[in-house]
Amino acid sequence: MAQFAFDRSRKTLLVTCFCVAATLVGAADTPFVFPATARFVLSPSLTRDVMRQCSRATPSAVSGAWQPSSEDIDELERALPKYLEQRVRTGEEVPPERQAYHRQYVGFARKGERYIYGNFYPASAATGYWKARESKQAFVVCDGGPAFWGIVFRVSTKTFEEIHFNGLG
Repeated sequence: MAQFAFDRSRKTLLVTCFCVAATLVGAADTPFVFPATARFVLSPSLTRDVMRQCSRATPSAVSGAWQPSSEDIDELERALPKYLEQRVRTGEEVPPERQAYHRQYVGFARKGERYIYGNFYPASAATGYWKARESKQAFVVCDGGPAFWGIVFRVSTKTFEEIHFNGLG
């Protein structure tokens, strides 16, 4: 009986290890890295500030702001790597790969519909002054190139629109 319990425990441990390893390998397969601790849902009062980027287009015809939930952001972030990988396959512009991105999210309304705007920037840019402020202040960089980018997520259809990258200046 003791041998059976040991074998079953060992088998359970092996299956658990295999599942964890498979999850880690799957996560490493995506060329886009969005650390869980580097996302910030900003106050609706900061929506206009986040959308005042100086070297890339941002959403227009914004009629209001709202606060996205953690679930809204989880949904967006689950879909985003697939969207970006599809752009890679079709030869469309994407942000630099194999780079960790910090991101700020704000909710906005347009023609009665809800959207989320994501403001993305490399983790290496979120140091010093910005490290303490990125959860409370719009992160705006002039120029900087395509590692600084923004994207719109339409909540009702769970689709992405309006991806724009900073210029090189």
